[in-house]
Amino acid sequence: MFSNSAPTQDVVIAGQHAGKPVRITPNAKPVYDQLVKLARDGNNYWAEITVKAINELAAGRLHQSNIFVKPGAVHRDGTEEFVMILPGCKVTCQKLDADGFKILYFEPDIKYGQAIESGKAPGLYTARKTGSDKWITKPNENGYIAPDKHRMVAISDAGYEDPNQAATLAALRIAEAPFTGGSSMVNDDGFDLHFTPGEKRLGGLRNYRNAIRVNQYTELNESALLLARTMYQARDINGVRWISEDGGSGVLTQAMTILAAQGAQLPNHKVFLFNPTTSPNAAIKAAHSLQMKLDRQFNKTRMFNIVGNRDQLEMIAQRWSNKADSLTTLQAGADVLAHGKSLHGIGLTVGTIAAGTAAVAGLGMTAPAALTSFLTAVGGAVAVGKIAVGTAKLGNTLVEGLLPERHDKLKGKF
Repeated sequence: MFSNSAPTQDVVIAGQHAGKPVRITPNAKPVYDQLVKLARDGNNYWAEITVKAINELAAGRLHQSNIFVKPGAVHRDGTEEFVMILPGCKVTCQKLDADGFKILYFEPDIKYGQAIESGKAPGLYTARKTGSDKWITKPNENGYIAPDKHRMVAISDAGYEDPNQAATLAALRIAEAPFTGGSSMVNDDGFDLHFTPGEKRLGGLRNYRNAIRVNQYTELNESALLLARTMYQARDINGVRWISEDGGSGVLTQAMTILAAQGAQLPNHKVFLFNPTTSPNAAIKAAHSLQMKLDRQFNKTRMFNIVGNRDQLEMIAQRWSNKADSLTTLQAGADVLAHGKSLHGIGLTVGTIAAGTAAVAGLGMTAPAALTSFLTAVGGAVAVGKIAVGTAKLGNTLVEGLLPERHDKLKGKF
């Protein structure tokens, strides 16, 4: 499929007339030509992303965004080598002394399209319910969502056997988003599924460092690039709802960050995180940058989800301080109190909230002035509004926190 014939010297393939020239070595040129051919064919959207990334490299944009560039060696002559992790392809590049880059070689996966169809590579699927508890999925050939108004798109965690299993559990979880209409509507309408394969779950305590620095979580780059493309292609579809479940929050956050860095906007789209196992604060910042619509509730996080609860206070403060967000001080106060029920925020009380700094210190965080001011304002609103926060029954809460999949499956039967 990929030719081995090669020119005898480096060739400029992008940025000849404007931007930074991108050269390619003789051995890599035939592979690049084949990728261009695949991209033009229209049925290999992963190849389109690779070719587009090279053009962005010429424009100087790709190298500035380190969320999908893996740093490599720095040579004695000062040139820097790095690897772009792209869908179906790894591209080793060299940053030259003068403005410009050189592509040294490609590592293409010629069976990437088949891998998507078999659920062995990230991809987009259409999910439909066929029985009482069964969901089936079908790959979307072009990587685009169904062009339906108010379409629902689930971004799944990894760790599932196949897309069908991911869709079955995702259906129960995306129904928790306030704008889906609940399980009945999800079951009737179906949804699109962005699936990320892998044996292990994404984010969480086992991947704590990556989870809190989600935009440097390199294992998600490939999937996030595909999702970013899907989101951009859907920008003119009204009311699309992007809903992540568990570690899918990391993929969604990276995808939104990529689009934000490129200046894209999705003002007619909504976003929601179900039990995010990566930083929700990073997600809210990216959503704000894209001017996405946010419901009163941006995420639902389970009690024992340490990572998901870690920066909830900063996230609430971010929403409260953003003029385009509709979160009021009174609502922010209610959210802070609700956060107090989580294992991470269990020590918070109305008194410590009003004190501001004490509440932050109780979570082991440094108290920046803006956050202290926010908590003080929230404390006042809580006192004035006399908000009362109820708690769920202990048994249900413990099952949900300790056995989440069993809880969701049982809940789906009632």
